[in-house]
Amino acid sequence: MDKKILSRIFMPLVLLALAGLWLTQVLVAKYLPDNNVLAWYSLPWAATIFLAALGTKFLLDGIFMSSNGVIARRLTIIAGAVVLGLALICLTTAIAIPNNIVAPILAMIIAVALFVAILVTGGRKWDAGDNQRVGYKNYYQRKTEEEKAEKANKKN
Repeated sequence: MDKKILSRIFMPLVLLALAGLWLTQVLVAKYLPDNNVLAWYSLPWAATIFLAALGTKFLLDGIFMSSNGVIARRLTIIAGAVVLGLALICLTTAIAIPNNIVAPILAMIIAVALFVAILVTGGRKWDAGDNQRVGYKNYYQRKTEEEKAEKANKKN
């Protein structure tokens, strides 16, 4: 079985749950209007739940992906934070959060995401490559060695 199967089936399961909530809300509103326990469920709540699940999926994928590079991991974590910020904006329409609190909360989400991105990737830079290895020779060093080898071949 594929290791990423949970990551791949998570969003379809969330969509199935949202559709099930919608169907249940419609049926309860029609057949039990006095006992409508799902009256709170609306489009802003569905969008909030969906975006929160999508942002969480991106965050977890960015944290636990091991085969991709540093840039992919950081961008996935930052994308998760952006989607969670959109979920917060949808939440403000679903419930009454004062508008002056939204911007600081968004800044906190992005700051935490940047911190987690650096923490997860170990602070490695994306361009750390061959030149960090022991015995690495840059272009000029390789050229001088090639010229010495050519001179040695000409003498022989």
